[in-house]
Amino acid sequence: MLNRFCSTGLLLLLTALSIFGQTTLFVPRNIQKSYEKGTRSWDGKPGSRYWQNKARYIITASLDPKTHLLTGEETVTYSNNSPDSLPLIRIKLQHDLYRKGVPRSFEVDASDVDDGVRIESIRWNGQEIAPDKYRRFQTFLDIPLKDKPLPGGSKGTLSVKWSYRLPEAESAARECICDSSSFFVAYWYPQIAVYDDMNGWASHSYTGLQEFYNDFNDYDVTITMPAGFQVWATGEWQNAGDILSPTYYERWNKAHTASEVSSIFTEKELITGGVFKSKNAQSFRFTATDVPDFAFGTSNHFNWDATSTVVDDKTGRRTFVSAVYNTSSLDYPKVARIAADGIRLMSTWLPGYPFPYPVMTVFNGNDGMEFPMMCNDASVAPESPMTLTIHEVSHTYFPFMMGINEQDYAWMDEGWAAFFDFKLSDSLSGHTLGRVRPYSPIAGTEDDVPPMVKSRNLSVAYRNASYQRPQNAYFTLLDLLGYDKFHTCMTTYMDRWKGKHPAPFDFFQTWNEASGENLDWFWRAWFFEWGYPDLAVQGVISDEAAHAQVVIVEQKGNIPVPVHLEISFSDGTKTTVHKTAVVWKDGQHNLRIPCPAGKKVVKVELGNRTIPDVNPADNKWGA
Repeated sequence: MLNRFCSTGLLLLLTALSIFGQTTLFVPRNIQKSYEKGTRSWDGKPGSRYWQNKARYIITASLDPKTHLLTGEETVTYSNNSPDSLPLIRIKLQHDLYRKGVPRSFEVDASDVDDGVRIESIRWNGQEIAPDKYRRFQTFLDIPLKDKPLPGGSKGTLSVKWSYRLPEAESAARECICDSSSFFVAYWYPQIAVYDDMNGWASHSYTGLQEFYNDFNDYDVTITMPAGFQVWATGEWQNAGDILSPTYYERWNKAHTASEVSSIFTEKELITGGVFKSKNAQSFRFTATDVPDFAFGTSNHFNWDATSTVVDDKTGRRTFVSAVYNTSSLDYPKVARIAADGIRLMSTWLPGYPFPYPVMTVFNGNDGMEFPMMCNDASVAPESPMTLTIHEVSHTYFPFMMGINEQDYAWMDEGWAAFFDFKLSDSLSGHTLGRVRPYSPIAGTEDDVPPMVKSRNLSVAYRNASYQRPQNAYFTLLDLLGYDKFHTCMTTYMDRWKGKHPAPFDFFQTWNEASGENLDWFWRAWFFEWGYPDLAVQGVISDEAAHAQVVIVEQKGNIPVPVHLEISFSDGTKTTVHKTAVVWKDGQHNLRIPCPAGKKVVKVELGNRTIPDVNPADNKWGA
């Protein structure tokens, strides 16, 4: 018994040494298991045993604009690439957010609450599954496979017929009845949930707050609409030549290689009826590969502007960019240009990685919400639509190209989108248009929860942990590493995890390795610890030996931020001093900034708009 105890203890000790020899950060026990199994590696790369599952969806659907009834039929081929035999298949019915009795993060209009998704039939491997044989709970539907589990390395086929009514209230988020004949449709089809190496089946129901976690799937989708309606969707439109009349088909084709924005059709042209070859109902077919979701929009009176932009200078590959919008929108005529220029800058500067999708459509809806190759963005006039457009389009990288589990770690994508919308908006506009999320007012309060606390466990603290705090952390990280090293880290991370499911330690360890630095001190403070950023000008002292004055900056908080000083002298001159957050790496709390010899300091100002500070009142000294 003693020998067994000693052997077990030694094994646990060796395991701990193996793990913590790679990182000084706290690693939850459940996360350790994936590294022990070899599906993930402590150098930040996917492990030698990494796997992920995949599905192919063939969907036909129709939407009745008068009754708002969506009906659909799908066949899903699901590949279980895991080593596990699956005793159930879990399906997401995300529209069940509106089903009676389902938990929700926000109130929804009572008129939209009903019986949720109507399942007309459901089959697994051709066998009909009776309602009393499956379990429906929250926004999930589980099909038990106890008699015949799905073995690892095998495939199964799911077939579903379903229908539901679109939510009609103006407050309905992410999907919308934009007007009497314009619709943005999302979270609309039964989707097989993620089964992964870290958690098994995804278990967090869709409550309206936390967003995506999906596998990378293939889609072949046909959407039928009444005469006069156009459809825009995830993926590439396969039958444009069959539907558009020659004039408009030629415009559509030319826009795919054009650099200038042009009109595919206007509201007037669409309404007068010359856009389509047929005056009957039309079926629009779209295909997409290796994308985590599918959404579509439709209207019989929206304008359509389009252009394209080069996203990969090595190959010349272009992305087709569209804005579709109501004539009453004052800002949308600018959106196609903004989206195309933003995509170009994303591909060449930040994140500096070729835009992965062949299509991007920004649809004039009621929200600010991203989907693969689609955005549902409201009009924001008289404000500029730039920041909103850039934010939602940049989500293409996170969580779509990089399959982030937003339900657990929203900071791994929302924080990046907030970072990109600030940096790119400033660059494209040529002035300070970008939005700094206000972290300072909440920092260090009970609502400032470290981002490593799972997003699914947050409510009031969700936005700060997902947007404000990580955006400010990424500002600090770029300043700390400098663009070249930052870009190397970013592209290394993307190369390793493109089309996969990175988790926090994959991110941390990749950036540590790619930067050649152990950044655990930075990750710990910004993502794991309670605390706040707070610097102060402690004072100005004389260094008699150097015949110079010295500015003393104090770190009062525990979250490291850069030191940015503007020092004014009695002779009317000024100097700017900037130190990255690395000055606080080793735990010191005071920094001495020497001034030029013979100069008398009359004023010191500390900080700038991208450096959070909970108490700016002590950031000034002197006149």
